[in-house]
Amino acid sequence: MVFASTSFIFLFLPLFLLAYALVGARWRNLTILTFSWIFYAWWRLDFLALIVSIAAWSWGTGLWINRREGKTRRYALLVAISWPLMSLLWFKYANLLAQTATWLGAPLGQWEAVILPIGLSFFVFGAISYSVDVYRKTVNVEHSFINYATYQSMFVHLVAGPVVRYKWVAERLQARAFDRKEFMLGVERFMQGFVLKILIADTLAPLVDSGYLLSAPSATDAILTILAYTLQLYFDFSAYSSMAIGLGLMVGLKFPENFNHPYLSTSLSEFWRRWHISLSSWLRDYLYIPLGGNRQGLARGCINLLITMALGGLWHGASWTFMVWGIWHGSGLIIEKLWRTANMPALPSWSSHIALILFVMLGWMLFRAQTWDEVAVMLDALQGHHGWQMTESFAAILRPNQIICLVLGIALVYLPKVYTINTRVQHLHSAISRVALCPLWLLAIWVLQGRTIVPFLYFQF
Repeated sequence: MVFASTSFIFLFLPLFLLAYALVGARWRNLTILTFSWIFYAWWRLDFLALIVSIAAWSWGTGLWINRREGKTRRYALLVAISWPLMSLLWFKYANLLAQTATWLGAPLGQWEAVILPIGLSFFVFGAISYSVDVYRKTVNVEHSFINYATYQSMFVHLVAGPVVRYKWVAERLQARAFDRKEFMLGVERFMQGFVLKILIADTLAPLVDSGYLLSAPSATDAILTILAYTLQLYFDFSAYSSMAIGLGLMVGLKFPENFNHPYLSTSLSEFWRRWHISLSSWLRDYLYIPLGGNRQGLARGCINLLITMALGGLWHGASWTFMVWGIWHGSGLIIEKLWRTANMPALPSWSSHIALILFVMLGWMLFRAQTWDEVAVMLDALQGHHGWQMTESFAAILRPNQIICLVLGIALVYLPKVYTINTRVQHLHSAISRVALCPLWLLAIWVLQGRTIVPFLYFQF
């Protein structure tokens, strides 16, 4: 089940909200937890035991960490993160290691592919952050398994993030009152995300898929395919984050924003402060800083940055293309860091923005490619090896509504920039958006009926 489906909109969500409204305050977390487990079991009942076991393990070991000091406390932390981490390594990377071993000539026999449980990466990162925070004494240990499991398993962020930390929701897990204004804001955020997902991201999805299937795309074909994916990924994932934030507000839980107009950035470091903020901050606080950050000199800081981004890339998927994508961004961040350290002159904002967008789009080409052959085809196309004009094959798959979505997507990306020039535009856009939201919502519902459901892109991570 996905948020952008009729089964969720017209069955699961109404039943959940009705049950949540009828129970007393004491049973609200248990209601969220029960529906969250039903939500996950809707996909695969057999994997429900895995996420329950990780939640139980992290909760129990958290109590253990809280009672220990010194070396025993560090040992308890290692035990706490062992089961979540081993689960992630097995389910996410066993196939990659097997494929690599086979490619290197190791005799593995007949390998049976391991199925990756949806949302496991987000679930594991939440468990690890809780254990580390209890160890660091930056959060109080949670004594109630129901409360902890609710934090870990709540369906509003379970399968595709954001990477929610316990301290963000700890206070409201203990007690919260219904706030009508907050609830209506949550409904609005959910509807906004739904509209962006269905009308823009899902409309561009077939164009991206078809573009990557072309055996000899032209440069124009490749550029439009990469542009379409750049917009699809942003509007798909930011839409999910908006829907998750909205669902959280409906039950009195506040999650921080996960996107802050990243495509308006003028530097790579700024981009990563604006893109998938919950993951970027997680990698900084639980990987980059523990590695030493930049406290041990420039060279070590650059190495730590490259390791962090490479592992962050590999976190996104069990493919070496993801690691190379992480290294691509890590290398860019290092160059940027060295440029600043050498006190080199800053580029004009417009040129640095263009350079940033081109850099990010080339990275998305690696991110989307599933094989090195696809990477090679796209690189050949970008160099004009198959011509520069749009091919007949690509023209045949390009639809008018997709052209509209490309233009509309670019306009929505840059619209906040107009706000800084004229604040009246912002007020006008806000008013129009509120008036148009319900008709667009109904249009999205109607469009959804004639389509195959397109899963959120970050489900695979």
